[in-house]
Amino acid sequence: MTEALRERAAHLWHAWRSLRREELSWFLLMGVFYGLVDASSIFYVMDNARWPSALANQMLTPLLVALVILFTWLPASRSALESPWRVARLGIAVLIGAVLAKLLYDQLMPMLGWPSIADLARERKGEMPHQPIRWLNFIGECLSICVTASLSVAWYEMAMRRRRTRTRLGALLREQSAMQRDAVAARLAALQAQVEPQFLFDTLVDIERAYERADIAAPEQMERLIRHLRVALPRLRERGVTLESEAALLDSYLAVVAGRQRGALPLSTEWSAWLAPRPVPPMLLLPLAQLMLRDAARLPTQARLSAQEASGGGLRLRLSFDRGGLCGEETALRALGERLERLDRAPGAPPPRLQCRSNADDTEFTLELPA
Repeated sequence: MTEALRERAAHLWHAWRSLRREELSWFLLMGVFYGLVDASSIFYVMDNARWPSALANQMLTPLLVALVILFTWLPASRSALESPWRVARLGIAVLIGAVLAKLLYDQLMPMLGWPSIADLARERKGEMPHQPIRWLNFIGECLSICVTASLSVAWYEMAMRRRRTRTRLGALLREQSAMQRDAVAARLAALQAQVEPQFLFDTLVDIERAYERADIAAPEQMERLIRHLRVALPRLRERGVTLESEAALLDSYLAVVAGRQRGALPLSTEWSAWLAPRPVPPMLLLPLAQLMLRDAARLPTQARLSAQEASGGGLRLRLSFDRGGLCGEETALRALGERLERLDRAPGAPPPRLQCRSNADDTEFTLELPA
């Protein structure tokens, strides 16, 4: 029994200590509002010298009631949000607060000697002071306080529930966004896993034939393939890559493809050193290279990748080849553009963009990624 009382006392103490400025402001605002409801009637009795005391009574009484009800409401408000007894606890707390406020008012007002506006109005009419039956007056005043306070508490409770609902909805939306990003990353990894086997099979066949012909370039071809595998295979388990690792993958891929055609396709890079570890989405640059290398008879001889920070903290990538006429590949570019639209970005940030510029001698792809 003592432990239970101690826990309840601790709950009351923590509830009162947890009072927020927003809650105090709300109850005081409601007190001022209810005080102003009948304050205009003060003009009817301003010929009485005691009208300032009556106005003070009119304005301070609701504030006193609001503070007392706040005192009893806090422990009930700090109860479990999803408890089926929450509404009943709030109602009981308001009722207790109304009774305590009435008792405090009956003790305080005689000490201050402040009349009410109704008292001054009766004096002006020459009526005797109203003396209702004491217990009926007490019950009526308590019920009046309880009804008005219940409306204020219900309004505040509904506002808080709406805020909690919006907060939970925002958390769910963020979780859904994270799940969508994971799904996109999984699809990209699956896409890469689907591309790699055919590419590896064709490359291994070429290497095998080169060894059968005793081609002196066969060991070099094997070295290029091993280097590419060392770069590419770990990425199947990764959910994100950096600019530097994406460039390494692209360089190893170009080396293998060009080596199969007995050529060379070096990749030159240009960016500030602090941009190298910058995270970038996977499988954005490699599809552009695959688009460029579809026609094995017209392989480019040079590739260049540059990066710079764009306005707003984004990243602008430029991938160019010395081979022209590829901006007409609308289907492949549209598929990559749709992949860009699914990338996660900050609220209000512009969507990622893919642009292609091509002439007879070279082609340049520009990727603009938001922060």
